[in-house]
Amino acid sequence: MFSARALTRDHVLPVSRGGGNYWSNVASACRSCNQRKNNRTPAEWGIELIAVPYTPCHAEHLLLNGKIILADQMEFLQARLRRR
Repeated sequence: MFSARALTRDHVLPVSRGGGNYWSNVASACRSCNQRKNNRTPAEWGIELIAVPYTPCHAEHLLLNGKIILADQMEFLQARLRRR
């Protein structure tokens, strides 16, 4: 487990190669791994992502923002989360 300070935002397709700052192109990586990966994709570096980045739906976005959510609101939001 890493502390938030030890993690960096890694671009799956590096910015230097046309990748952008959008949900489906970023993942968390420890600073040293991110630096060693350099401008390669995970596949080119020979690793697999633990989880595939994706754009959260509106309900997930609300939950991820850490808003105070009441129990009945949570029930409503959870009913709209993507099933994986």
